[in-house]
Amino acid sequence: MTCVRCSGFLNRERIYDFFDDTGQFEFWGWCCLNCGAIIDTVIAANRRQTKPTRAGQADAHKHPIAA
Repeated sequence: MTCVRCSGFLNRERIYDFFDDTGQFEFWGWCCLNCGAIIDTVIAANRRQTKPTRAGQADAHKHPIAA
């Protein structure tokens, strides 16, 4: 797999989160060897729910050009 952020190699790792309030202290995820980005099932699900927007697309509709 490749990283979305830097196109680096993702390595499957066991990740520990001692501050998780659900009681789950360890889980499996993917960690990028280049930039250190972490992807797990929760992050992947959230990214599927939100659609990325193009930069400047929202600003074009908010501020009409006055002639």
